[in-house]
Amino acid sequence: MIIKIDEIRASQNQRVDFDFTISKIEGLTLAAPAEIRGYAKVENEGFFVCGEYRSKLKTPCVRCLKDISLDVSGEFQGYFVESKSFKKYLNSLESECKIDEVELGEAVDGEIDVARLVREHIILEMSPYPVCEPECDGLEEMEKYKDDGVDLRWKELLGLKN
Repeated sequence: MIIKIDEIRASQNQRVDFDFTISKIEGLTLAAPAEIRGYAKVENEGFFVCGEYRSKLKTPCVRCLKDISLDVSGEFQGYFVESKSFKKYLNSLESECKIDEVELGEAVDGEIDVARLVREHIILEMSPYPVCEPECDGLEEMEKYKDDGVDLRWKELLGLKN
């Protein structure tokens, strides 16, 4: 979903509401379309985008590799500036700088990509190690790799230590 900054400026109250669904998000496999709603408005010298999302992701369990479906939902927000202002901002950064709570993004070609902002929030909120159930034992073939003591290849080194 793309929002044109000219549309935000042209609206009567300089705010554009959006409510849409998308079936594809780059790098993610959706089990159900993502529902995204929120608004974009002019704020100071930039554009503030805020909203919420809800969907289901299809991803493999990290232990048994079966496909599982995860409910994902949350809020997102971002602050965007036009390309010229964004380049000035990047040039003004010091080697150490304070990171604001709201992400600063670039409105490329006068457009704000809301789907990309939602994608980043989903990835950050999702578990890095999704499992189908907390007690999942994993693949039977992985049993041979379970830790059962000292690796035989290192046993000689233990003798040198003593």
